[in-house]
Order: sequence, then structure tokens, then C-alpha cells
Amino acid sequence: MQKVVTPASSYAHLVNGHDRMAGYVVRAADVSFATTPAQLFEVHGLGYPGSPFRPTDDHVDLLRFESSPQLQYRDVPGYIVPLWWLRHSRIPPRTELVRVYSDGSSRLLAWYGDVGTGWTSAPGIPGQPGLSSLSRCVGPVAKWHSAYLEADVLDDDTVVLALANPPLAETGFDQSPSGRWYRHVARTEVSELFELDLTARWNGLAVRVVDQWQDAQRYVVARISHLGDDMDRAERLHLQQVEAGVYEAVVYAAELTDLQTNQVVPLTWAPGPTTTPQRSYGAPYQHHAHY
Repeated sequence: MQKVVTPASSYAHLVNGHDRMAGYVVRAADVSFATTPAQLFEVHGLGYPGSPFRPTDDHVDLLRFESSPQLQYRDVPGYIVPLWWLRHSRIPPRTELVRVYSDGSSRLLAWYGDVGTGWTSAPGIPGQPGLSSLSRCVGPVAKWHSAYLEADVLDDDTVVLALANPPLAETGFDQSPSGRWYRHVARTEVSELFELDLTARWNGLAVRVVDQWQDAQRYVVARISHLGDDMDRAERLHLQQVEAGVYEAVVYAAELTDLQTNQVVPLTWAPGPTTTPQRSYGAPYQHHAHY
């Protein structure tokens, strides 16, 4: 899959280690003919109101990634090139951040290993990306040794576990250059594997809760990302437009209504007999209530 990222998002990935994405995506194979910023401007529809892009830009940055089973898309009809809207998600393993120049050349800027290692700058790119904070509201979570940890599924047999701090009672964790602690374990060692899907309404707008923390006064605040079904209301509520179709805000958790928490379990993650991996761009899910 391929997604154009704004200059601000590209900076956040490359400098701050930001590991999230949301918005409109296409299959890379469908737009392989678009090799310049002007062509990418057209095929990705970058002329939306308030866009930071111009057809005359010297370069455009892209995320290229293999679709993962937990990513949830909504089909966007009416376009010659098949288009999907992706809800706020953690970037999947082996994602690349690529810069495409006006002469048709391109350059790898960084790659995202997984939740354990984060971003790594490509050779010749100065600096090492920082490390974003972990959030159990977005991305896979694994139950291992009776504890729930942020995780990524690397293949059918391997899961990587991640911790912000060194474990107190477990051995076998390594520290990545970014500072995060991680360990590869066999899929069979993980008793549960799912992604939390915490949805709510804020002033009538359907949102996904993507982060939660306490402010200085110890009030619980939440970062919310709209679910893409009512952009007019998102505009009226003055949410921050991150890019086309993506609106987010930080609000008090007490302002949220109709809270629902589910475990999203792609069929390829479910325990039981081995299943054939889903190759479509919207794998089936099992939704389980979680309390």
C-alpha cells in the first residue's frame, strides 16, 4: 500500500519517531506509473482544501507498507484508481518512508522495523529518529506470561513484544538504538493477541480514542481521531485537520459518551487450527466485548 504524508507528518516520523498513520491510501501497484510529485499530486488527490501540497513541489514523501490484518479500511467509491480511507492505526512492520523528487528519482529516508525497534534512518540521512510513546489504544497487544504488552506480528510464527522500560522480572529483552526494550517470542507463547478498539462519541461525532493520559491536574484526557463518517461535523467542531479526511483533537475523557471497548481479532490471529493468511485489503475480523 502507498500513502502520501504531509511535510509535518514526514518530519514527525523522521525526527520524532511518530509511528501512526491515517487517511487515504492506494495500492502501490495501481499508481506505479506516478513517479514525480506532479503525478503523485494527481493520483493521490492532493489538491484538497488547505492542502500543503502543490503540483510544482520539489519532492513528495510516501509511506509504503504491506497491509496488515488489523488495519481497517473503508472503500471510497468514485475514483479511477481504487482508493481506501484508513482509520488511525499504528504503522505496520517493515514500512518505508520514501522521498520522490521532481526528476523522477526517489530516496529511502527511513524504515520502520516494528514496535520494538521503531524507525531507523537510512544511510546518509543524519540523525536517529526519536521514540514515540506506547499506547495500548492503537496497535496489537499480546498476553505473554500473564502480562499484556504492546506487540507486532512479524510472521505466522513470531511476535515481537515491546516495553518502554527494562523489565523487572523477565530476561531476554534487548534494548534497541531508539531506547525501547523488545523481545521476539514464538506465536505459540502468546495466549492472547488482539487490538483494542475504543470508540466513543464526542459532541455527536463518532471517534476512536487513540491515546489516554493524565494532565497536570490529574484529569484524564484523551486524543481522539474521527472515524471518517461526518467530516462536516468535524469541521464545525474545529478539530485539527491533520490531512485530508483526518481530524483529531485532545479532549477530556469525561466529555466522551457511548464508550465501547472491543477486542479486534483478525482471523489469522485467532487461536486454533492454522488458517490461510488473508491477502485481501480488508481481512475478516472477530469482535469480542472486553471489560
